[in-house]
Parts: sequence; structure tokens; C-alpha cells
Amino acid sequence: MLNGPNQVSKDQLAKFELTEESLNSFRKNNSIPLDLYNKDGQILIHKKKNPTVDDFGKLLKFELQGVYFLVSELNKGKSPSKLAELSKSQTVKLFDQEKTAKFARQSATLIEDLRKTSFSSDQAIMVDRSINEILTDFTSNPDFESGIFNILEILSVAGVPLESELMTKRTIVAMGMKVRTKKIVEDSNKKPDKKDHLTLMMASYLADVGYTKLDIKEHPKLSKEDYAIVQQHPIISYLMTLNAPEISTDVRTLILNHHRPYRGSGVNNNFPDTRNIFTKLMSVRDKYNKEIGKERIVNDIEKQLHLQENNVSSSSREEDIAILSLASEYASLTSNQAWRPAFKSSTALKMILNDSFFSYSNKNIRHLLDYVGSSLTNNQNIINVGDFIITAAMDSEKHVHFDICEVLEVDRFQTRPKLQRICTIKPIFKKLNKYRIADFDLNHIRIDKRKAIIDLSHTAGSTRVIYIIDRELNEPLFNAVYKMNKAS
Repeated sequence: MLNGPNQVSKDQLAKFELTEESLNSFRKNNSIPLDLYNKDGQILIHKKKNPTVDDFGKLLKFELQGVYFLVSELNKGKSPSKLAELSKSQTVKLFDQEKTAKFARQSATLIEDLRKTSFSSDQAIMVDRSINEILTDFTSNPDFESGIFNILEILSVAGVPLESELMTKRTIVAMGMKVRTKKIVEDSNKKPDKKDHLTLMMASYLADVGYTKLDIKEHPKLSKEDYAIVQQHPIISYLMTLNAPEISTDVRTLILNHHRPYRGSGVNNNFPDTRNIFTKLMSVRDKYNKEIGKERIVNDIEKQLHLQENNVSSSSREEDIAILSLASEYASLTSNQAWRPAFKSSTALKMILNDSFFSYSNKNIRHLLDYVGSSLTNNQNIINVGDFIITAAMDSEKHVHFDICEVLEVDRFQTRPKLQRICTIKPIFKKLNKYRIADFDLNHIRIDKRKAIIDLSHTAGSTRVIYIIDRELNEPLFNAVYKMNKAS
């Protein structure tokens, strides 16, 4: 029954897959080709040419609730294949092999120079110019929101050292996450406002330059002493940039805190400790206070001390810190190390998710998996129908409950699937150098006889996916859950 001229009956509607790909198609063709409705049949936006930024913003507000179109559109010259084309995954490779390899080689040269000299203004200008070119090329591609990140393919044959490979991957993956979570808009002069994106890219590029001043053993299991040295590299990277006034305080803040992505005072894997940062910065400030012409450097350090002492930050900065940290982890896992070969992209993403409980928020993981995850794995999700996953949810008394679930449906966002709960389970926590979930205790299982259905795409609670039960990563747990589910 109709309730007005702009509302239709629900049984006349079919769900439209509102993805980055479909939105990109709308932008590319400069039109919204059909009327779109909410789940109750109320019109959200009429088909139109030359849609505005506000039109797209209006659609994005309803992405979780769902967007629908009239089934009758299928009989008006819009075939199922044509409609499907609006939302199908792109296969365009986004990065030019020659330009990306050149960027990586420049990075290798910079790293070698920094082993011998201090970071300079000329080097800061060179880096700024290089990352600006990468960002401009990326956003100039009409498929930049949906195409494939072919960075692993390019660097596998680029022949650059490990440090350069890591620097290049980290910068490009961080760029992709930032662009897809915060669109570049025009400023008051009608020019693209890329400041926030370039700030994150510069920080990603320079975050680990402190390693050029450290002598670290290449070994998978660092001693406590070695790990303590590793934990100092954000401070060293920060200090190395102080001589270049072209590097902004915002960039330096991200560098100094890029291994501190977890907000709050609970148990986490943040490092260095804030007291350590504060003590070191105080010492350096006192040294420069005695020198003439160091006012700019002292002022920058004072700002960092204020942020550390008062725990002052913005949600945007916290998101950038997490993006940088996630991009770093991905870069490391997908690179050949002295003690192990590189993991394939999908495995690296699963490992990051499975180790995320003490390091990242749900929103942080969504930024990685839902916005660039499939682009890093040739448009293949790492969470699919039939998979077994583990969720965590906090109750009103701040107790965390862990459930094993089977994935029933995966819509646009792979971190927000529809699930069927199989049982509760108890995690086994361990701390060596970092806190982590080492495994799950199969002796502490309670079956859910109701087999409750949980649709995370329509749930506003604290439930989040924190672990994929993958045969390659944890075969005993996978086999036990598979048998248990088959028998129930």
C-alpha cells in the first residue's frame, strides 16, 4: 500500500549493491541512472544527471541500512547484466609499474644517504614532491576507488632493498586507506584540498627512518633488550626530521605515535610508553634550549610534550595513526624477511585481523578490510560465506564474550557479515614482547542450542569480528570447529 507519491510497496523493490564500484560508476558517467529507495520504500534520490557531492553523501548515510531500486526497472531497458555492471568489481590495476619502481628506487637512495647524514630540507622537498605525484596519479585514475592495488606485483620485480620496499608499500597502502575513507574535496579556491592526505603519506614515508640509526639483529624472536631498542625508533624518526622545517608538526606527531593506535588506558600493544616519550623529549628540549636559533625546534617539541602530557588528540589524528600502523604491518608481512618468506596478501590480512584484539579498534580494522582489503587481494574477500569466525562483544559490566560463528551472508562490508552463532569459547592470552591471543581453549566451549542469528550490518552494539578460523593458520582449531558444527 502506498503512503504518498514518493513511497512504494516493499514487494516492488530489490536491493541495490551500493558499493565503491557502483558509486564510482555513477561519478564516471556523471549520473544516477535509477530511482533509489530506503528499505521502507521511501524515495532517497531520484535518477538524475550531474549529481552533486551532497547527493552522494545522502546515499552513503544509508549504506548500512540498505538502498533499493524498483524491480520494474529491469523491464525498462535496464537488463540484470547492466544493473550488475554498476556494482561489479573493477579489475583495473591502479599503479604504473615504471613510476612506482622509480619511487621505490628513490626511497632506497634516501635510506642509504640517511645512514651517513642527517635528514635535510632538500630531502624533505624531494619526498614531498614524490608523494604528491603518487597521490595525483592515483586520484586521477577514474577507477581509484575500486581498482586493484598492484603494489606487490610491481615491487616483486623492482629489485629494491627491503627497507625501500617497506617504505613504498606503507606509503601507498596508507594513501589508499586515507583516500577511500576521506574523499579529497575542493578548497575555497576550487583546488583539491590534499593537505590531510599528504600529511599521512609523508608520515608513512618517514615513520621508520629511525632504523637507519639502529643496529638491529635480523631475527624472528627478538630478545627483550633488542625489542626495547626497536621500540625507540618512532622517537628517533621524529628527532631526525626536526632539522627540516618543511616537515609539519602534524607529520611529526604521526611519526612519533605511529605505534600507538589503540586509544584508552587498557591493556594494549602501544609503544613507546608515554613516560618514555616524555622523558626523552624533555631531555632533547633542554639541550636545544641552550642553543641559539633553535626556537622552531623547541616549539615543535613543546607541542609534542603538551599532547603527551594531556593525552590530547582528535579522532582524525587517531584514525591516521591506526592507518599508518596497519599499513606498516601489511608491508612487513608481505615482504621477504631474513627469517621467513613473504606471506601472500590474503594471509597477511587474516594475520593482522587475528592479532588485532590488543592493537586496533573495530573502526581501524574496517578501514583496512572494508575499504582497501579486497583491492589488495585481486577483489577477493578474506571473509566469505561458510567461513568460521570469532567475534568479541562487551557487556554492560565490561566483560568481553567470545563467540564462534559461521558466516551466512557477506554484503558490501566484509567485517559486518550475517552470522549464526555456534558456541562461546575462551581465548588463551599470552604476552611475550606483545599481548596477543595465542589460541582458543577447546575445553571451554558452550554450545548455543538456539543457533542465534546475528546480522552485524544492522547491529549497533560492540560485537566485532576479531579472528578468522583458517585451516592454514590454525589447523587444529579449524578441524575441531568443522567437526563440531557438522555434528550439531
